[in-house]
Amino acid sequence: MLKIYPLFERKSLYPILAYWSYNNWYLTRNVPFKYVLHEYKRRAEPESLPCSFVAFWGELPVGMISIKETDMLRRQELSPWLSALYVSPEYRKRGIGNELINTVLNHCSRKGFKHLFLFIDIRYITHLEKYYKERGWIFFDEETDSDGNRTKILFHELP
Repeated sequence: MLKIYPLFERKSLYPILAYWSYNNWYLTRNVPFKYVLHEYKRRAEPESLPCSFVAFWGELPVGMISIKETDMLRRQELSPWLSALYVSPEYRKRGIGNELINTVLNHCSRKGFKHLFLFIDIRYITHLEKYYKERGWIFFDEETDSDGNRTKILFHELP
């Protein structure tokens, strides 16, 4: 029932992923939607970073995740980054987020990366830190995000 595809195999969906991203992370910030839309169009290109994956439940797109070269201005030396994990609320608690994360871990491992990083959305820091640590992510450092909030960076070792 659940299938995950690279966004480049479902290019026409990039506006949906941009919409999810904008509503979850950019709506209250001074970032125009056209910028987010452009970024997701870039993520629909094959074999490049940034890239995204889209989860389908049957024929319906229900989630996404991205990989970026960098996701924190202050930590340009760290790469790559897991970014933009999102599952539609009505499809949560079905393992979709886990499968999206595993897809990214496997993709990065095949590409020869040794580590994958992420930073935690400060709005849900307690919940998300527990969520990722239960999936093998390890605390790396504290840092200031692009909005000036203190957050935590986690990493995952890749085989």
